[in-house]
Amino acid sequence: MSGVAPITSRERVGELDVLRGFALLGVMIINLKELGGVDVTITADQLAALPSAAADTRLDFWVRLFVADKANTLFACLFGLGFWVQMQRLEARGAPFREIYLRRAGILLIFGWLHVLLLFSWDVLHIYGIAAFILLFSRKLSNRSLLLIGGALLLLGKPAITALFSWSGISGPLDAITFADSEVLARQAAAQAGDFPGFMSLMAENLWLGWLLNGGLIGWIAYATGRFYIGAWIARKGWIQNAKDNLSPFRRWLWPLLLGGWSLEAVRLLSEEGLIGSGEPWTAVAGEALHAIATPMIAAGYVCALVLLFNTRVSSWLVRPFAPVGRMALTNYVMQGFAITLILTGVGPGLALAGKAGLSAFLPMVFAFYAAQVVFSHLWLTYFAYGPLEWGWRALTYAERPRFRRAVRIDATT
Repeated sequence: MSGVAPITSRERVGELDVLRGFALLGVMIINLKELGGVDVTITADQLAALPSAAADTRLDFWVRLFVADKANTLFACLFGLGFWVQMQRLEARGAPFREIYLRRAGILLIFGWLHVLLLFSWDVLHIYGIAAFILLFSRKLSNRSLLLIGGALLLLGKPAITALFSWSGISGPLDAITFADSEVLARQAAAQAGDFPGFMSLMAENLWLGWLLNGGLIGWIAYATGRFYIGAWIARKGWIQNAKDNLSPFRRWLWPLLLGGWSLEAVRLLSEEGLIGSGEPWTAVAGEALHAIATPMIAAGYVCALVLLFNTRVSSWLVRPFAPVGRMALTNYVMQGFAITLILTGVGPGLALAGKAGLSAFLPMVFAFYAAQVVFSHLWLTYFAYGPLEWGWRALTYAERPRFRRAVRIDATT
């Protein structure tokens, strides 16, 4: 495959790296919140009894407003966009893009399943691997079809499948098992004891009952595929790749998207808390509809904000620290999984906080670890061309080893 090796640093789209890095911060917040949250490793009664319960409740509102589902939506769209850009570049070079793409997606799929089964039970890569295959076999779709199908799956795919499994009577008995306090306490005990094999065994049971049999995987495939389609549609438009040459749409849509999305999401959250609305059964359906519409609006608003900041000289320094993290997105995502495991379990130097802490303890840890990732990624990329997992992924994809270390620059004046 000589001549079709991975892109060089000069070919990278800076905005994409910034967006990936930003999304990863939100992904870690949500992964720790959920894996360390109610019905997984802490019971509702335990969470309410924490000394920090009041602060945790307030923070939960803001995290759900600004981060929950928005970070995952942005991350998935960027994966779809990235896969599509790769297809375009390979085709332009006359490379056997189908073979290369299938190998790249297959490696991601295999790695994702190993990751979810052996290391981090909240992995999303096994879903993205499946969505990547679906995207390849959809490449002949028109722009209109990508947008309409992607939009329908984005808005309705996961809720419809969840509702179908609920109405069929499948979800009820399975939820009663996976969410039972006895199961939660068993996972919590294994985590606190530092029994990693026991903890992963219990999480595998949860994966089987609450993920595979209960339709979770199917729902999330629809979720990811819709976002991959939207990412591919955006890639076809070239909006991110050519953003610096046409910033006016980003300025025009920035505040309508953010203010409109935040307003809809706030109405939904306040309604759930009983602060507004009548509390009738239909309000739950209305709330889900508001959330489905608000989520892509807010995610798109974040894209507008980051693109504008990146391409404005006086403000680009605010977002450029995200870029090294985004260039090593796979490595940093896996590192976050290790960090979350150490925060929740007593494995090795782990803190064993499962069942003992809420968001007010988790958020500072996330920000501290992410700051360390920014520094680590910057230093690593000073000496190496790729992150370690990115290098391995590329070597396996292209059946040749790309240059790992960066070329040493010699100052001509010395």
